[in-house]
Amino acid sequence: MDYMDRIYEKGLLPKNIEEIDLGKNKGIFVKIGIVSETTGFLIIRNNEPTETTSEEFFGQERVVIPGSKWRGAERTYALSVFRKYKGLIPEGYERNAIDKKDLLINNPLSALFGDSSIATGNEATSIASRIYYDWSYSYEPLGLITERITHNTLSESGTILMDDSGKTASNALYNTQYIKPGVKFVRFVTLENVSRELLDIAALTIIGTRRYGARTAIVGENVYNNIVAIGFSRGDRPVTSFTLLSEAWEKGVYDPQKQIIEAMKANYGENLLVGDELNSYIKDVVDLKNNETKLREYSNSIINKMKKDWKERFEKKKKGKGGSNNEDTEDKADSDLSD
Repeated sequence: MDYMDRIYEKGLLPKNIEEIDLGKNKGIFVKIGIVSETTGFLIIRNNEPTETTSEEFFGQERVVIPGSKWRGAERTYALSVFRKYKGLIPEGYERNAIDKKDLLINNPLSALFGDSSIATGNEATSIASRIYYDWSYSYEPLGLITERITHNTLSESGTILMDDSGKTASNALYNTQYIKPGVKFVRFVTLENVSRELLDIAALTIIGTRRYGARTAIVGENVYNNIVAIGFSRGDRPVTSFTLLSEAWEKGVYDPQKQIIEAMKANYGENLLVGDELNSYIKDVVDLKNNETKLREYSNSIINKMKKDWKERFEKKKKGKGGSNNEDTEDKADSDLSD
């Protein structure tokens, strides 16, 4: 019996999506521990266009990467993987611009990342996410791991911006703060009420995504994600990047991979996928990217399950007498992940 079979036997991960009820939360959680290392320049900013997002911790300004910065890039990558094979993502599907419920329920990624319709009335609905992203923090102070690079503001003709007198405009040059290559961030991705198919898709997405942050002419692939442990539990475990970094800041010692494994072993015990067994699992997940047959199998299973469990919400209702529609005018959002 391999490791995953033992996890199935303990009831900590359903082997296939047919074994779970998408409308109910059974309190099963999967936590993925990751070391994300910058391999190129990375821009993480919010309101300030040229400043890296940061906060002060333990007397030093540190880089802060909100969970949304990881999630957005990984969701985009997942869509690109599935769109590679015709029909896995419905035609007409466009993120943040869905106006028909059918587009949600026929997208297998909706079951993992959640989604919502911008329409009103009977076409308005939403699906809750089952994947949650931790925030990340740099161990090193901001000044040691960032660099400012000067850029030109180009005119419509593609040359440097000039003012009316023909001189270089005052706003023609600006500098942007980049996170340097070689910086390691600890982060965790938590999955709730998922099956083996959804876990595989999440892991594939994390491993495959290589571009994060804002785009510039010099930014290409800039992050390598290394999954170092996966924990399975009933009820979530209090392991976060902030708890690990707080300990590292206080002690002045930072070994991200070792610290993730130690913290997760303390919280998950034997229900932790790590080492050779993890490496074997990761190899299977990487192979999934180019396995059209398996991805179609996963996609069909997920879509069929969504249609089965959420039939009343997504099915088309026939119009009653007088042309009125029998469907409720307000759909219940999928925050019904509770008993």
